[in-house]
Amino acid sequence: MRIPLLRRSDRPGGRTARRLRLVMTALSAAVAFVVVGALAPVPAQAADPAHYKLVNVRTGLRADVMWASTASYTGVFLWPDNTSLSQQYEVLDSGNGYFRLKALHSGQCLMLDWRAGTYSNGTPVIQYPYCDAGYAPSEWTIVWVGHTCMCFPTTQIFKNRATGRCLDANAPSGTPGQQAVLQQWDCIPSDDYWNTANQSWNLQAV
Repeated sequence: MRIPLLRRSDRPGGRTARRLRLVMTALSAAVAFVVVGALAPVPAQAADPAHYKLVNVRTGLRADVMWASTASYTGVFLWPDNTSLSQQYEVLDSGNGYFRLKALHSGQCLMLDWRAGTYSNGTPVIQYPYCDAGYAPSEWTIVWVGHTCMCFPTTQIFKNRATGRCLDANAPSGTPGQQAVLQQWDCIPSDDYWNTANQSWNLQAV
């Protein structure tokens, strides 16, 4: 039997073989590119700031866990701005417009002090380790207050889910000062801008 001879172009190293090698090389490169591209990390979107300071709008004073204590039941008062983590909070979403405030220095949440057995005007705000969603005395929602003439800016007050009363800095004179203790009190009427000094709050991103 006569064995047909391979043409030069069909032999290893010939044009056909070279062309085949080029095709295979290109195919391998394309596959590698796709695989590497699939495994490459996707640039993360800029996240919202996770940490905030709770600022009294009228005075600029910050809600600060007293003396940066990590003990449970410690109260909260107003203090000038500083770098202490006892002035910084993580906002935890409770759903339906409610949130909790978790102090960064202690990992405890701000809530109404339940030890008196009732929640009345003047019930202090304390820190306590229980931070789970669904515990109403630790959950707040934002209500906007403005002036009927619309000539003044609106401000935010924080209403407690358990009582419907608002976060308040104890201020017998009307304007809270340094070391004014945080408590709950009847909410200021939605059109009473003039009397919002002790209930006006802003969450300021750190």
